Amino acid sequence: MEARFIRRSAMTMAVGLALGAAGTAQATNGYFAHGYGIKAKGMGGVGMAISQDSYAPGINPAGIAGMETRFDGALTYFRPERSYEAGMPSGQMGTFGLAPGEVDSDSKNFFIPSLGFVQQIDEDRSWGIAFLGNGGMNTDYPGFENAMYCTDGGGNPIGSQTGPFCDGSAGVDLEQLAIIPTYAQRFADGQVSVGFSPIISYQRFEAKGIQTFADFGASDDPENFSGNGTDDSWGYGAQIGIQAQVAEGVRLGANYRSKIRNSDFDDYAGLFAESGSFDIPSTWGMGVAWEVTPTVTLVADYQRINYSDVDAISNSGPTQEDLGAAMQQGVPFFGTSDGRGFGWDDINVYKIGAQFELPNDWQVRVGYNRGDNPIDSDEVTMNILAPGVMKHHYTAGFTKSFGDQHELSFAAMYAPSNSVSGSNAFDPDQDIEIEMKQYELELGYSYRF
Repeated sequence: MEARFIRRSAMTMAVGLALGAAGTAQATNGYFAHGYGIKAKGMGGVGMAISQDSYAPGINPAGIAGMETRFDGALTYFRPERSYEAGMPSGQMGTFGLAPGEVDSDSKNFFIPSLGFVQQIDEDRSWGIAFLGNGGMNTDYPGFENAMYCTDGGGNPIGSQTGPFCDGSAGVDLEQLAIIPTYAQRFADGQVSVGFSPIISYQRFEAKGIQTFADFGASDDPENFSGNGTDDSWGYGAQIGIQAQVAEGVRLGANYRSKIRNSDFDDYAGLFAESGSFDIPSTWGMGVAWEVTPTVTLVADYQRINYSDVDAISNSGPTQEDLGAAMQQGVPFFGTSDGRGFGWDDINVYKIGAQFELPNDWQVRVGYNRGDNPIDSDEVTMNILAPGVMKHHYTAGFTKSFGDQHELSFAAMYAPSNSVSGSNAFDPDQDIEIEMKQYELELGYSYRF
């Protein structure tokens, strides 16, 4: 009776917290988190071949097959520090140079919940549900006085003459929540596990401080380009995963997640390609876990993130020629069927980790995650708004068990500063550098029934 009450209360709390706190800013591997689940995060984000909690479907749904009934909850403190630095603009008539100097994004501190639950059916079958946040295109540059660089060639003011783009405080905010119900089962005397998850996606987006582009004819729908508050959308996708014991102490794993198709952001139909379309890219990956000794496990994963699935992200950014055509010929380049985007490339992510079993029910973890930077030097201008340039992530964590039912876990991540430099797309004589570094701390509690 008590266990049933705790399970029901845990699920009610999970749904309420997850739907009430979808917001994230976890731009690490592009705008995907470096891992999902506090134990995986302590080992660089690995989890294709090893699964230890109900967050497993965030990486590989096969991982919950036969898992004991359990509830996991965690709260993450995430601090991304983002900035851009602009050199001296050319000052030539018809160019759009940024005010020179370094500008920091004001939004730095974020608290992100994650929740998961698994119900064991029997020793080979389990079902579960995980609520996991994702995001990262989140910036908030201040609306500083900018009269000198917000004037056209005829001396006329542009916009409000404040902020980076002459329209006050500027930035974008993308928030994503994945709701992942999962069923998984073991086969072949427990040697092979297969899992399947339908995925329900909820997104929120806001853009501000960039309306001046639309005022110069850049948007196909200028009323739905910037400053329209938060818009949201729901979507759907699916994933399938497998794990297999291939030798004594050696497990392999693989997962494929489909492109998640979301409804359009109608309030930003003039910003994103295809009139506000903004899906979530497909991913796939594989991994290996090796139990070197009864107390030492080594793990390695590879992941591919296909940003090219989403035109709004992968289409190349605008150019000086685009802006000239918009102003002189009325040819828009945002919001159209082949509209300009952020120019992000597909990326490869490599993860390694180790876990050590210590006396008195302690587990200690370390890891490293290296992801490609999706932003090329010729795409820095639009990515002032979304500087997802991180490459290296160093992680550590631990779990302390208290009896058979309670666990307390901790994970930390540090991503040192990385930057990309290139020319201003609208003023090629001006140099721009975008930069980011990150810190993350996560504390979690688990209850095993």
